[in-house]
Amino acid sequence: MRSCCKQVKEFVIFGRQLHAVIGRLYETLGEHAELERVRMLLDFLQRHERNLETALARFEKNSRGGILEAWLEYSPSLNAGQVLDDIKLPEKPSSDDIFAAALKFDDTLIELYRELAVKAADHKTREVFQNLLKLEEGEKNQIVRAALSLQDM
Repeated sequence: MRSCCKQVKEFVIFGRQLHAVIGRLYETLGEHAELERVRMLLDFLQRHERNLETALARFEKNSRGGILEAWLEYSPSLNAGQVLDDIKLPEKPSSDDIFAAALKFDDTLIELYRELAVKAADHKTREVFQNLLKLEEGEKNQIVRAALSLQDM
């Protein structure tokens, strides 16, 4: 469901909150994981989410020129809980289950930022979302590399 008119900062806050919620999910799963490989993956993913949350907080703090207060007419709804609900993990997920979920979580923000970059009316706003998109895509690539190295173990 889409609603009209959100400020750029709402999307930055949403990204930060989503990374925090997903990080807590990985932490909880890690506390109950039985296999070392799964615990290692969850530990990596939890640090990954914490780093992204920190990066977005730093971005929010260091942004200038009122760009975070810019309004967007096109505004998809933002609900971190819904993102989690949309991705079902089994009670005792395997490393493959967790890896697939991690990619879906990253894809959620990648798709959001890509869509917002395309629909942004001005260059500065478009640039903000392009930068956020690059950040998320780079982090997704790190997850893929980490998962591949775990499979080699």
